[in-house]
Amino acid sequence: MSDNSLHFKNSLIALIVIAAIIYGVNTFFTNLVTIKTVDTSTLEDRIKPIGQVYLEGDVDGTAVVAEKSVAVAKKSRSGESVYTTSCAGCHSIGVAGAPKFGNKADWASRLKRGMDDLVKVAISGKGAMPPKGTCATCSADELRAAIEHMVQ
Repeated sequence: MSDNSLHFKNSLIALIVIAAIIYGVNTFFTNLVTIKTVDTSTLEDRIKPIGQVYLEGDVDGTAVVAEKSVAVAKKSRSGESVYTTSCAGCHSIGVAGAPKFGNKADWASRLKRGMDDLVKVAISGKGAMPPKGTCATCSADELRAAIEHMVQ
């Protein structure tokens, strides 16, 4: 055999080996990840808008106010539940000088000013306490109930 034919055979074998390696790697990684999801939604479902935009005058304002008032007319929370969910984080250990739950000495000077003043301070915030503490959705009555619960 001549040198050229031997060189041709070796090149051909090398190409076949390289092609087999590429085919094997491709087959391995293709079968490794199989995603079998079927999109059953229609095109209209996939491209429909998430919300709606209304310009001034497009919507009857009284209907919107009525809907909001119905949503707001919920059962008020007890002082204990407001304290537990919103106030206990600071008032249980006295963070940044907050009067501690049930500590008569901490509350004595504040109670001298009256409950109405305490509620006003709770609504507007004082020192490290933000307005309404950490209960932005609390009403004045709920804040009053929470304060009365903490003073006990």
